[in-house]
Amino acid sequence: MAYNKRYADWSRKVWIEVYAPDKIFNSILLGETIVNRDEEEKVFGRKIELNLAFITGNFKYQNYKAKFKINRLSGGKLYSELVELSLYDSYIRRISRKGTSKIDDSFILKTKDDVEIRIKPLVITRFKANREQKTAIRKAYREFLESKVSTLDFYEVIEKVMNYEIQEEVRPILNKIFPIDRIEIRKIVRLSPIKMEVPS
Repeated sequence: MAYNKRYADWSRKVWIEVYAPDKIFNSILLGETIVNRDEEEKVFGRKIELNLAFITGNFKYQNYKAKFKINRLSGGKLYSELVELSLYDSYIRRISRKGTSKIDDSFILKTKDDVEIRIKPLVITRFKANREQKTAIRKAYREFLESKVSTLDFYEVIEKVMNYEIQEEVRPILNKIFPIDRIEIRKIVRLSPIKMEVPS
């Protein structure tokens, strides 16, 4: 039989299941990825992006997407860590209406377990705010997040953002400055590197 390189290459490939982290996501199956047999560690660092409602089975998370990075092989299965949580641009456009002000920010914080993150808060006011009011809202939200995030582990921050606990906790503070319609965390990106657990 003639040598068929394409067939030979594919015969070495296998599908391996990829699982979410245990924290928050309870090691739920994210999907499968194809790898060369006995070279599974070569997919370490590969990212998977999925809708959060699809992952959790809870429709209330439909506006968020989550990005995971593969970092571990155990028992013939691949495991990952969360590296990004973000709102869909379409959702942000939907809640941004005429006659309101959209107030964005972006800065770096460190969690209680020393994970460095970039966090991007977003506030939408009920009416048009002036420059001074926008500055005051941005400053108050930043100060609140600086204080809050330092008391929480990385996955605690993620869980509280997913469930809008942090957003609702800051609402009374911001409403004292100007009437607020929406309080969001547009994006959280993990900046600290994830440990790649390559099997020996």
